[in-house]
Amino acid sequence: MRLLCLLILPFAFASTTSSQEKKQPDAKNAPKVLYAVPLVAKPGEKQKIVLRGKNLASVKEVKVSGTDGAKLKVLGAKAVAVPNNYPGERVGDSEVELELELPKDAEPGKVKLTAVNSGGDSNAYALLVRDDLPAVAEKEDNGGFDTAQAVSLPCAIEGTIKAEKDVDVFRFEGKKGTKVRIEVQAARFGSPFDGFLTVHDADRKTLDSSDDVNGSADPVLTVVLPRDGTYFISLIDAHDLGGANFGYRLVVKAE
Repeated sequence: MRLLCLLILPFAFASTTSSQEKKQPDAKNAPKVLYAVPLVAKPGEKQKIVLRGKNLASVKEVKVSGTDGAKLKVLGAKAVAVPNNYPGERVGDSEVELELELPKDAEPGKVKLTAVNSGGDSNAYALLVRDDLPAVAEKEDNGGFDTAQAVSLPCAIEGTIKAEKDVDVFRFEGKKGTKVRIEVQAARFGSPFDGFLTVHDADRKTLDSSDDVNGSADPVLTVVLPRDGTYFISLIDAHDLGGANFGYRLVVKAE
């Protein structure tokens, strides 16, 4: 009997080991979240959000961290086409659609989403959550000086470069000597949008422009207004790309 037990034990151990190996996640198929569409999440509101990235077509679960009381439901997931000549590593080849409701006290910079499939957990994607700045929705047609969208400072414009070679132009009124800081929030939250930012005076002359800053594709400008009057902010993609996924948040405020 003792000999029989000794013979059985190695087989039992081998069977257990084999079962554990089968349950190991396939790291090659692990999901990766790149960005959200729309890019900005609204605390206290139920909204649909699409996460774009890699290996998301088989995702059935998404976890929320960084806030208490969030409600999330996965609505579906699928593979998506990548437009010709677009960087696949930035645009993503799959997506998962969510219904998300964050509590009103959700803090910017703390909420993270993690997608899960048979390959394991994705990166913890930091969601861009609205802060207390007045939110302004970008409105078309705002593609030139004559049709520039009027905004008041301070504000955070939530927009999209909707097509190739699209230009979004905004205008505001300013006082001489006012220092205005203009910042694009996009690439740091995974958006494929690579912004190029320009500020013009009332005569439509360029005051300053900005592309990449400190290794980030998100431009930032600080300008001291030379006189009272109207000023324009123009925003384009540095590579003339665009589409429904090229979201941004443009923060404009006096310092």
